[in-house]
Amino acid sequence: MPPRTPTANALAGPSQPQDELTATVFGAVESLSQVRKANFLLETSLALIEAGRYGDEVENYLEVYLRTPNLEKKDLLARAQQDFQAVAKLDPSNRELQGYLRRSNMIHFVDEPASQRAPPEIWELIARFIPRYHLRTWLFVSAFHREIAVRLIFHTVDIYFGEDQDLNRGLDIFDRVKTDPVFASRVKALRLHWAYEENDMFDLMTRMFKSALPSFNALREFEWIGYPELRAEMVQAVMQTHPHLHTLGLIGWHFDAVGVSAFRGLRKFILRAEDDDGFADMGEVRTVLDQNQGTLRHLTLGAYLERNHSWDHAFQSATIRNLTHLELVDTRISHVVLARIAHAHRLESLTLHGTFEEPCSASVVFGSDHVIDGVHTFLPHLEEFRFIMVGHDDDLNLFQSVTQFLRQRPRLRRLDLGCCPWDLVQSVLPALTELRALRVRIANLTDASLRALLNAIPSAMTAIHLETAVSSKPIHEYASAFSIFPSLSMLHLNGNRRRPQPNLLSDKEFQVQTELWASSARSIAQMLPALDFVGWHGEHYVVVRGSSSDKVELKELPSRRRLDCAKGVDLGTEDAAWTERKDLPMDYEVAGLQQT
Repeated sequence: MPPRTPTANALAGPSQPQDELTATVFGAVESLSQVRKANFLLETSLALIEAGRYGDEVENYLEVYLRTPNLEKKDLLARAQQDFQAVAKLDPSNRELQGYLRRSNMIHFVDEPASQRAPPEIWELIARFIPRYHLRTWLFVSAFHREIAVRLIFHTVDIYFGEDQDLNRGLDIFDRVKTDPVFASRVKALRLHWAYEENDMFDLMTRMFKSALPSFNALREFEWIGYPELRAEMVQAVMQTHPHLHTLGLIGWHFDAVGVSAFRGLRKFILRAEDDDGFADMGEVRTVLDQNQGTLRHLTLGAYLERNHSWDHAFQSATIRNLTHLELVDTRISHVVLARIAHAHRLESLTLHGTFEEPCSASVVFGSDHVIDGVHTFLPHLEEFRFIMVGHDDDLNLFQSVTQFLRQRPRLRRLDLGCCPWDLVQSVLPALTELRALRVRIANLTDASLRALLNAIPSAMTAIHLETAVSSKPIHEYASAFSIFPSLSMLHLNGNRRRPQPNLLSDKEFQVQTELWASSARSIAQMLPALDFVGWHGEHYVVVRGSSSDKVELKELPSRRRLDCAKGVDLGTEDAAWTERKDLPMDYEVAGLQQT
């Protein structure tokens, strides 16, 4: 049906005679320009709406108005926005209207602050670059900012249950997810950290967890960390409520998760166990890989170097060829395993931490890499590489082969070569033009060696961990040299020292040394205004800056507890988290800061 056009009778009102005045008005209207005619329609429509006479004729006037060519319509949209905002102020509890105002692409006035003109998607991106410690302040800015902050803060939840832990936080979260589906939908990753003997309290906590488990309605990642380990009964409980998990992590002393191979569609699988004498057969690891061949892309396997173990059987799975991320941690690496890795051409991230059973064969494998037309034959897509060997410190041939393998890799973003000699590392760095995160050890740190490091890496670095055994001056005095990196958010200077111990010093000396320790760490943040985090001899601090540039505080972040690998500590960026992993190696005996 063709659109209707306003008639004289329609404009004149219902059943009114066409008198002289009306005829004169029609003549005047006909003499108007297109734009003024359209504005007349708009004004008439608004007047009729205000008089309570909204109907088909008004809709027709507005349709014709909006179809008028070459018409500036932002006035109408601006008026609509003003009306919406007026209603929102009168009725702040109207969530539907508040949500519409946040989602809509309405025109904003130029005199409004930029913060009000930016759409929600921009605010979300900004929030993702803010460390969690500082993002908490958004909870008190406005309902709009709070919604974004809550969604990011509670994406990943770490809950600690132990005989020395306050249980209330964990129990409160369980109660909350059972009564608040909106909150439950925000939790995408859940990590439970356990430290109990098998007793009545542990049974009570696990029963409460199982009662809350179905309420986590959007869960995609689940990790069970500590002891007692995840066992068959709990595997079945998780399987029944969340059969389509993307990530499953088992970290403890033993592999007890009988039946874990029933999961399908896993994208990431983590298993770290001190030994292979748990309730589950280690052959089930191979079954997990086989059953998830089409989806599994990230695999982490960890053991304990002091005990005999082998991953040869698991690495016979065809899934290895499909991996993009592989981490072997605190483990013996056989030639069979390394040969399978050499054929995993899709790998983008590789961590090798442990001991090669045949270091000479490993040298040959790494040395076999060639560059043909700018493409490496061995792991051509590599973007992250961590190589930390135990017991091979003097194997120069191995390190030479590895550094040769790393040459001409401009795509490499993150690098950690452990105890590799500095001169070999230095020879690789200049060609790594996309490097953003680096962990490096310079045994004897001097002005010259630091200058060589800074000249060899890109100016866009975001995270650096510098370790040394001997320094020509107090290591914090080198911090100002890092000011050439405007994007640096994390700097860790590590001389492998320990903070002052009260049982080794007098009270006065302990107070003096503690203040010196803190002021040295604080000076790093004062010299580098862009830093968000400071690492200091294995400890981590978030930087809190005041209104003046010289007012800087450091808030210490929690050290890792037992087997949690410090995963609950946010360091701002993935680059910083990658350089600062505390589970390499995982110390099963010593707790807290001494492990770092």
